[in-house]
Amino acid sequence: MGLERSLLKATWGYNGNLEPLYEVEDLEDLILVTFDLPRVKKEDVEVHTTRNTLEVTARMSNAVCWERWGVVQKKIAFQSFKKQIRLPEPIEPEQVEATLKNGVLRIALPKIRQKVSIKLV
Repeated sequence: MGLERSLLKATWGYNGNLEPLYEVEDLEDLILVTFDLPRVKKEDVEVHTTRNTLEVTARMSNAVCWERWGVVQKKIAFQSFKKQIRLPEPIEPEQVEATLKNGVLRIALPKIRQKVSIKLV
């Protein structure tokens, strides 16, 4: 039982959440993050940002269950996706835009651009 529990914990973390597939693109003025969220409706998605992190939580419309996994047999059910990402550059959290279409969540995170005046000598 101990080995089975450690295998499940190492593989899925077994807290009822799956980690979604995602891609981070570092573009010139923004960071574009795309998540694959099948079985998710727009009203069931939460996106939280800070200057340096992005967290997505999405509840599935119906749970995904597996009843067998390799030689270890266990019924396991997942009801939501959850992922937190550390961003490569600071962003403007108030200007973030997100869209969900056909199970694909796209989040545009504008980078912080600071203008600095240089004094000529």
